[in-house]
Amino acid sequence: MKNEIKIESVLPSETLSDAVREFFYLHINSTVNQTIVAIDDGCYDFMFYKEKHAIVEFEHTHSLQINNHFFTAHQLNPPLKYRFGKSVYYFGIKVQPWLNNFFFSSHYDKGILDLEKIYNNQITEIGSAIFGDIPFKEKVEIAKNFITQIKPDFNEDLYLVKQVCEEIYERNGMVTVHELSEKFKINRQLLNKTFKGHVNYTLKKFIITVRIMSLAKFRINNSDFSLTEVALEFGYFDQAHFNYDFKRISGVSPSEFFNNLPPFFYRHKN
Repeated sequence: MKNEIKIESVLPSETLSDAVREFFYLHINSTVNQTIVAIDDGCYDFMFYKEKHAIVEFEHTHSLQINNHFFTAHQLNPPLKYRFGKSVYYFGIKVQPWLNNFFFSSHYDKGILDLEKIYNNQITEIGSAIFGDIPFKEKVEIAKNFITQIKPDFNEDLYLVKQVCEEIYERNGMVTVHELSEKFKINRQLLNKTFKGHVNYTLKKFIITVRIMSLAKFRINNSDFSLTEVALEFGYFDQAHFNYDFKRISGVSPSEFFNNLPPFFYRHKN
């Protein structure tokens, strides 16, 4: 039997785009156990995993057992790999980074966060519906209703962090903390403290994360560009600096990543 892989993703409607970045779905049936490589994108995910049992490997030598249908990963350093069985039924809600801490506020140490401890029966009921034999579109509607019920009202600090994130996205991560401090007229220390309190990343690390993710998405849609050309396109004039930042976010070198592109990453291909 050949591997059967089904990948679907959709962006949220405008009314929910202040809370959700993407809904996505992965279904694999295979004759061999599956390994999925993940790259940090600065956004936390509601992860719905039907099979429940898996292992996540991180920092080359560490691993954790996943025994949850509903979880998220918190502060696990790359390279990040999920080792599943022969069947994978996975649905994800990728939240906007400014709501990382709001949706997943019960984390303490790095690791796997059991979402049933935060959302109790509510997420169990949502998960049961999502795991049902219904079209992807209906799964997304269920997820949308769930997020709509729990998303916050925006206060001044949260709105500021949202604006900062959007500026970083708009500039593909090619911006400095100093430039953001100047634009939003707030001193760097206070800006970073406020930002980290909501996003769970320092401002500098989030900027690098967005830059590398933007670069990776550009590369898979422009395969005729060499890695050197792509690095220059995103403001890296020093190859060593580019390699360092890329490995810091993905855990592997640029050439290793693009030569073994994770299948799920192809959802970013136009």
